[in-house]
Amino acid sequence: MKYRFFLFLISFSLVLVACGPTGPLVRDMLPFMVTITSTPGRPAAQAILASPPAPASETPVVEASATLDLSATPTSTVTATAPTPTETLLPMLDIPTEKPSAPPFIAWTGEPTYAGDSEPGRLFRVDYDPDVWAQTTDNFGQVVLAHRHIDYCTITAWSGRGLPADAKTDHESRMLGNVLYDINTVTIADVPKFVTYVGGDKRLMTGFQVSFQEQKEQCLQDAETILATLRSFAAEPTITPTFTPEP
Repeated sequence: MKYRFFLFLISFSLVLVACGPTGPLVRDMLPFMVTITSTPGRPAAQAILASPPAPASETPVVEASATLDLSATPTSTVTATAPTPTETLLPMLDIPTEKPSAPPFIAWTGEPTYAGDSEPGRLFRVDYDPDVWAQTTDNFGQVVLAHRHIDYCTITAWSGRGLPADAKTDHESRMLGNVLYDINTVTIADVPKFVTYVGGDKRLMTGFQVSFQEQKEQCLQDAETILATLRSFAAEPTITPTFTPEP
């Protein structure tokens, strides 16, 4: 009898399972049974373990950083410049020794440098102090007056001639004594080199050049003292001796 009842319960439970999901009542009646529920029409969810995507291959970026070396010694750029040409001075003139018995003033005479503006047969004359000036010849054999106390301070006869392309001239007219002079200061490379004086009386026109290297003002002052004495005079004809043969 018990065996039949046990078979009945098993059969009845199989019927309930086949007919649909079991409710809590059946689970209470048949505690020994385990039920698995699922959502109709939807498969049971499956856990998919996906490996994370591999990172894209990237080229590593290297950041360059500038490093300032404060201990380095700054390098200075040296610009080559052409050397400034220096003037080569001529040898100093040979100045004769003053004679002990020299007069207070000595005359310097010569032919006018502007012969076309002068009367024929006239010469110029200026007077100089032998304590300050000496008559000598320059490096080219020309007669000049050389200052005894200022090197390279000279007075020479002068006539108009060409000047270097970079020379500049400052002009003025001024009276020295009784003579009106046309005065030109010649500057080369912004350095005064010499001054020219052109003047005369109504019968003669001549020119002088005063050159210097140092003590410009004193040299010009002493030279203008001489030029203020300019005057002309008639040259005395030279008597040519005649030869008379003996009888």
